[in-house]
Amino acid sequence: MNAQSTSANSSSTFLFFEMFLAIARTFLRFLVPCIAAFTYNTCQSSSDINKIPNTPFSTEIVVRTPENFRSDTDVTAFAKMCAKHQVTVISLLVKQDEDGQIPSGKVYFQSKIAQIAPGYEHFDVLKSMIKIAHQLGIQVRAWVPQFHDQSAVLTHPEWQMMAFNEGKITPYTGSSNKEIFANPLDPRVQQYELDILNEIAANYAVDGITLDWLRFDNYNMDLSDSTRQIFQSQTGISPLTIDFTHDGPERTKWNNFRTDGIANYVDRVRVSLPASLPIGVFILPPEFEEVAQDAGKFNISVNFLAPMCYFRDWDFPIDWVWKSCMATTADKAADKAILPTMDTGLTDDQYHQILSHIREDYPQVSMISWFHHGQWTENMLERISLIRKW
Repeated sequence: MNAQSTSANSSSTFLFFEMFLAIARTFLRFLVPCIAAFTYNTCQSSSDINKIPNTPFSTEIVVRTPENFRSDTDVTAFAKMCAKHQVTVISLLVKQDEDGQIPSGKVYFQSKIAQIAPGYEHFDVLKSMIKIAHQLGIQVRAWVPQFHDQSAVLTHPEWQMMAFNEGKITPYTGSSNKEIFANPLDPRVQQYELDILNEIAANYAVDGITLDWLRFDNYNMDLSDSTRQIFQSQTGISPLTIDFTHDGPERTKWNNFRTDGIANYVDRVRVSLPASLPIGVFILPPEFEEVAQDAGKFNISVNFLAPMCYFRDWDFPIDWVWKSCMATTADKAADKAILPTMDTGLTDDQYHQILSHIREDYPQVSMISWFHHGQWTENMLERISLIRKW
């Protein structure tokens, strides 16, 4: 109200003004914590969520860039399709995650730090997506894989992750023997990845950043000289004497050393990026201890955890999704949001089972993240739009 209207001596006006301020204060006390907590467009407490279990899930679409976008026209058509089918968030791959036709580590935005992917030198996918998606009321998160980074290793061979096999230390090249990974514990590698994250945050109006490939693949890595020396100086144990194939006190110390290293890196990411920028992590199910990705050690530094509950990938029964993948993640998440990540190729019956258990057992979950490796189609989005209401 302006000064002229508040200068009246009317008691009724004064009472109205006091009532207005009381309502405003109540509203702000409710709104501000919700914004700070970034609870995926739902400013409800867990008790509120428990009262409305039939509210449709919000939808995040996880999109690989090379399979979907080659021009601004592709981006515009995709964003409009997402708006039509009530997608809330587009999680866009901005740094290549796999080794293939495009090497891991190449980026899909105008970076001055990392190498730009071929064909994208003059097409900034991230800039284009943010512009059109924001116009349509859709959030855009940057999906940024970290240590699966062939481009960085080819430029700096000394950064490559090393593994111990059959008594020999050799470069780790993945299950296909054709992939290249950087050492997650190397300070130079960490700084390089941090620089890329800061570049994104400084130059693009992203609504969040989701980290990926924030891990090892097994117990027998990283065996680089620098990593071995640090571990031995801290524990008095040479990693080369550890039996990585069997559980034991020495392997436990080794894995704790590695999980601490990953957690410290996530802490560095949080401190380095703007405090208002939400951060999440795509995680393997916590039961996979060999990858040294203990979310319980870094949950304080993130806004959400996105467990990849791909039960078919590991030949697990369907109830593993809610009994193990979700359960172990909930134990690690503490008070942080959980964003279950599902693939798009299941049957209706499988989705009914999974979503009904998530609703009943994990009422704090308000959004499902949907991943498809190839090109997204309108039929897929239409189906997800229906499934989210189950």
